[in-house]
Amino acid sequence: MTGKPVKWRRWLMAGGAFFLLALFGLLGGFGYFFGTAAVQRHAVVMPAPGLPDLAGDQAAAFDQFTEDGDLQADRAEQAFAEVRPQLDGVRVIFVPSWLSDSAIPSFSLGNSLGYMAGIYNWLDDAGIDAHIAPVETEETVAANAARLRAVVGTDDTPVCFVTHSKGGLDTMEYLRTATAEERARVRCWIAMQAPFQGSPVADLATGVAGLPEVASVLLEALGGRGESLTDLTTRARQDYLTEHRAAIEQIMRTIEPLCLATFADPDAFAGPTSWSYPALLWMHENGVPNDGLVTVRSAVELCPRSLILEGLDHTGIVVPGVVAPINQTALMQALFILALR
Repeated sequence: MTGKPVKWRRWLMAGGAFFLLALFGLLGGFGYFFGTAAVQRHAVVMPAPGLPDLAGDQAAAFDQFTEDGDLQADRAEQAFAEVRPQLDGVRVIFVPSWLSDSAIPSFSLGNSLGYMAGIYNWLDDAGIDAHIAPVETEETVAANAARLRAVVGTDDTPVCFVTHSKGGLDTMEYLRTATAEERARVRCWIAMQAPFQGSPVADLATGVAGLPEVASVLLEALGGRGESLTDLTTRARQDYLTEHRAAIEQIMRTIEPLCLATFADPDAFAGPTSWSYPALLWMHENGVPNDGLVTVRSAVELCPRSLILEGLDHTGIVVPGVVAPINQTALMQALFILALR
C-alpha cells in the first residue's frame, strides 16, 4: 500500500528522529566535554581531597543494619516498624534530580521501571502518602522552589522531603523562602547526593567554549532553561551559600536534614550505569571521592547529620529497583529511621 504514512506513524518517526539526534548530541557533547577540558572560560573548582570529618556522622547508627558491609533487609524492616507510626498523616514528597524526567520519564506510582520506583513503590505499598513533586527538572532552582510551594500548600499537613541531587537545591530554596510556620511542618528531610556546594562537572560543562550555548538550546527544548546547569556550578552555589548563610544555618538547625553522599573506586566499580564513569575517574584521579557527578564534601559538609556510603554512583540508589545495586527498600527504611529519630 502506498501513500503518506498515517498520523501516528509520522509522530513515531519524528519522535525517533528527535531521540537519535538528542542521543548523538549527548554523545558528541560528552566527547567534546572531556576532550577539550583544558580550554576553559573559568577554572574548575575541586574540593579538598579525601573524605571529610563529620560531626554528625551517622555511620555507626547505620551499621546496625549491615553485616560485613552488606545492608540487611530484615534488620532494616524490623527497626523501621518502630518509627512507622511517625509517618501517619505525613506527606512524603519526592523532589527529583536534574534531567531525571527526560532520562527516565516514569513518575507514576506502581511502575517498577520508573525513577526512584524501588523507593516510592515500597512507601505506597506500606500505605504511606507518597508523591512525586511535579517540578520541571530542567528548570532553575528558583522556578522549582516556586513549584514546591504550590505542591506543599498552606494547610497544616506535615511533610517529609526525599530529594535527589538538584532536587535538594530546589528544596533548600523553597525552605529558605518559606515562612516559619511552613518550615515547622517539615517532619524530616532526606537529601541524597545533593550538590550543595556545586559540582566540578558543572564547572567543566559551563566552562568549555560553546557547550553552554548548546546545552541551553537542548534544555529549552526539554521545557527548561540553560541557567539550570549554571545553578549547579561551584561558583553559583558558593555565592548562594554566602548570600543566604543565616537562613541556611537556621534551616539546618531547625530541620536537621539527613544528608547522604556516595562514592566509588573506579577500579572496583561495577554499578548498573557507566555513563558518568569518565567524570568519576577524573575527580578520583584528583583525590576527590565522588559519585560521578557530586563530590562527597559537596553533599554532606553543610549538614548537621550525614551518611557516606561507598560503592554507589550517582544513579545507584534511584535507578529502577530491578537493576539497582542496593536494596532500595532497606536503604530507605534505614534512612527514615535515622532521619526521624
